[in-house]
Amino acid sequence: MEEHISIELTIDSLTYDTHIIGTIAFVIDFHDYFPGQGWSDFVAIVLKWWVDSCRALVYAPLNETYPFQFMDGPLCVSAKKVTVTEVELTFVEDGQVKNKPAIVSLEDLKTALIKATRQFINAVDRRGWRNEDVEALRHAVKALVAS
Repeated sequence: MEEHISIELTIDSLTYDTHIIGTIAFVIDFHDYFPGQGWSDFVAIVLKWWVDSCRALVYAPLNETYPFQFMDGPLCVSAKKVTVTEVELTFVEDGQVKNKPAIVSLEDLKTALIKATRQFINAVDRRGWRNEDVEALRHAVKALVAS
């Protein structure tokens, strides 16, 4: 049975020095956060990595696995394409599986990433923040939307 997937990004948490930092997490079934509620990371960078991994999953053969990494900490969500439309997410911390794996729709994962990325880019644009990471993310999400 497929579980609900979302990417929670707290827009009010965003700060900008040389990189844009804010709270971001995977959320399964509306309550199971990974790495946890309030996890802070380099948002533009990790979203770009995740968008690239998701796009690769769209075109991947069955049983291919792609990482959805975090910049801070030894954390990763490993995504394995188990059917044409489903992905198994395994949550890994320090090389150990943290939570039970989740089966999610590939389309729902893609939609969650596009939504979080658009929210992020809109917030950055409203603040007038510009850097290479945001521009790379802007191009990557266009490619994901087209896939």
